[in-house]
Amino acid sequence: MRKRQGGFTLVELLLVTGLSSLIVALSLSAKEADLEQAQAAQVGAVLFQYENAVRTYLSQQATPSLGTKDGSAWLKNATCGGTLAVGKEYLPCDFPAATASDPIRFGRLSLSTLVQSTGTSPNVKTTATTTTSAFSLYEKGVLTRRSDLAGISALAAASAINANRSASASEEGTSLVNAVTQVSYKADPLSSTIVMVARAAPNNDVWIRTDGANAMRANLNFDASAASAREIQGVSRIQNIAASVLMLGTSSGAASIYGANVVVDGNAEIIGSTRVRNTLTVDNGAAITGSLTASDQVVANNNVAALASVGAGQSVIAGNSVQAGGSVTAGGALVSQIFYDANNTGFYLDPAGTSNLNSLSTQNINNSQTIATTGRLNTNEYFQLGAVESEGANCYQNGLVAQSATGVALSCTAGVWSSGGIKGQYVDYGSYTGSALLATGPKAALIQVVGGKGTSCDVWDGINRYQLTAVVQGMIVGNIANANNLWAKIGYLAFMVPANTQFYLSSAPYACNPGTFSVKAFNL
Repeated sequence: MRKRQGGFTLVELLLVTGLSSLIVALSLSAKEADLEQAQAAQVGAVLFQYENAVRTYLSQQATPSLGTKDGSAWLKNATCGGTLAVGKEYLPCDFPAATASDPIRFGRLSLSTLVQSTGTSPNVKTTATTTTSAFSLYEKGVLTRRSDLAGISALAAASAINANRSASASEEGTSLVNAVTQVSYKADPLSSTIVMVARAAPNNDVWIRTDGANAMRANLNFDASAASAREIQGVSRIQNIAASVLMLGTSSGAASIYGANVVVDGNAEIIGSTRVRNTLTVDNGAAITGSLTASDQVVANNNVAALASVGAGQSVIAGNSVQAGGSVTAGGALVSQIFYDANNTGFYLDPAGTSNLNSLSTQNINNSQTIATTGRLNTNEYFQLGAVESEGANCYQNGLVAQSATGVALSCTAGVWSSGGIKGQYVDYGSYTGSALLATGPKAALIQVVGGKGTSCDVWDGINRYQLTAVVQGMIVGNIANANNLWAKIGYLAFMVPANTQFYLSSAPYACNPGTFSVKAFNL
């Protein structure tokens, strides 16, 4: 009987070889899939960096450039094909161009970003929607869409799971950083594209926006580092919430007792000028080394002192003294008990008492009492008299000046208001026969009597005889007569009569009937 020799049969060897080949093939396929997934994640890092730059651009630009942006050049500086200034770019020059002709290598992705804005300031919402081309790879010489790898890239960008991977492993030389808010990533399994949306909405940011559109919901605290590292620089306004009080000073926060909107509960030092556009109220003294200017009131319960000038658009009110090395200017009232000249306190203005001024230059002086000066009162305009008196009326002090109801200047002369000079009007007293007892009015008058001829004189008709007599206060002040019948003639008589005085006129021609005469007066 033949002894059987040990070993493997040919069938067994073929079976082992086939199984080994299958295992190797499966292993290589799994490693290739791992590599593709790793590369897809790195593409996600690139997309994240791009979208982070877009988000930063939207938050920093008050008026971002709207429209469609192809590739990544619009976020680069001018030295590498962009439009931004050096130092103002959002992507480095070595970031992929991401255009159709120069896409992101793995996945052959190009980027197209549409920037749009809605709403009105301060509630403008800006959205940047970035759409990639289809995620594609060459497989056996055929360009094939890979929606699975697009999903991995979108997931990696959204979750930043590759933040700790080495930047050198990325074909683009990028690494992940902490994700920003208001950014979303979504892969489309049908088109193998990735849609990334970045928004700049004011109320949903967790960081302080550079465009100032968001609102803080918690305190902003600084640590105990150097004072120079805890500054807020370049500020143009700090505005408190409506119906709330803005507290500046110690942490205790002293409450406002006057309903103020801003309270400074610590000592404050102002190096430059201070301008108050409304009322400035100081409960204690105010000492200022520069000038104090307010467009409204300056009110102090005690002193107001400034080495320079004090100016207010309205009134300046002090319970005690107001001291200024320069001028004190107020658009309204300047309220104090007395005002002294800083150069010579011998000159002062006391509104309720007597003032002593070296000279006074003013457009208007309104005074209900006496203004006394040892010099002259000069005016380059009009001198207006407010007192109204009646001419001819009595006055109590010679030298006073007033005006009549018609505006004629009157002076008190010899105890009577007089306009001086020859001024007045003619009055016709009428015609009389024989005699007349008349009287002047409130003004003295120059009386003129004409006529005095009688009728039926002797055998003659008496047409050329006349006679006139005037008596004032029992005194004959005028008398004229002519008994010659030759030639035609008529009598004239003129005399003065004081105001409010009777005067008597008579006409008795020689050997004739009583004469007829007319009387006229010029009232002064």
